Amino acid sequence: MNQKQMEYFLEVYRQGNIQNAANQLYVSRQGVSKIIKTLEDELGQLLFIRNPHGLVPTDYATALLPHVQRLLEEYRSIESMRTLASQSKSVVTVYALDHVFAFLGAKFLWDFHRTFPDIILSTVDTTDDTALKGVLEKHCNFAIVTGDLDQTRFYGEPLFFSHYCVRLHCDHPLAKKDRITYKDLDGTRVVSKGRAYHCFRHNMDKYILLPGLKIDLVAETADEQLIADLILQQQVVNIGYDYAAMLNPHPDIVVKPLGTEDDQGQTIYLAWDKTTVLTNASHNFRDFLLRWLPENGKDRIV
Repeated sequence: MNQKQMEYFLEVYRQGNIQNAANQLYVSRQGVSKIIKTLEDELGQLLFIRNPHGLVPTDYATALLPHVQRLLEEYRSIESMRTLASQSKSVVTVYALDHVFAFLGAKFLWDFHRTFPDIILSTVDTTDDTALKGVLEKHCNFAIVTGDLDQTRFYGEPLFFSHYCVRLHCDHPLAKKDRITYKDLDGTRVVSKGRAYHCFRHNMDKYILLPGLKIDLVAETADEQLIADLILQQQVVNIGYDYAAMLNPHPDIVVKPLGTEDDQGQTIYLAWDKTTVLTNASHNFRDFLLRWLPENGKDRIV
């Protein structure tokens, strides 16, 4: 079984349809059918059964799937090592929750570069799920995400605790309160990052949807300018993290803690794959970040 056969098998398994798999692989339907038939002959096992709705994987194919996924991850890891070896500098890639590196600031990037001039730090703003998936698929070295982490798959170091908060116009009726509760949000217009983020799902499911509160969800976006415009122009309430809320202050926007408990929020973690041996560059980044945060007062939100 070679890499091409595994990639074709995985796509057919995902799609449950030869033509759809061929479209995703940018090859012909006949090419996909031929590869699957060759693979079945080599393994001596039927992989898919045709029915009126498409292809149904056999029990053998289902048992084979996790092994194929792991092997393909290893192929990708080897390919990324070859790419890194061809560069004059080492690269550490970090997929981080939106605005975390903005919270750390340009000083962090400059201090790291000055300390390790031969390491290129590549950062990508994304969602929790995408960041962790990137680590497992070897697209990045680290993820900076909210907890709790799956301790069977990831190592994690806590970076800082971020409280839930709301941002709202200074003339909004809720702006006079010292702390906003979830019940206070009943009947309000809300903008938040969206269901792709743990923060949104945790807040919406547990504290708003299950208790039966009604909100007018205007939009789901992580764009800070759009959020600020909605707050200022339409008096929409923004639900989010305090580390992001402090980045772009505006005289007409106030920030209030959300919830009834002082510890209402989530810990932000640096995470990496337990099956991956860290490079020297990755060790240097991790150790530098953990040392730099308390030295520069970024291990807490002020």
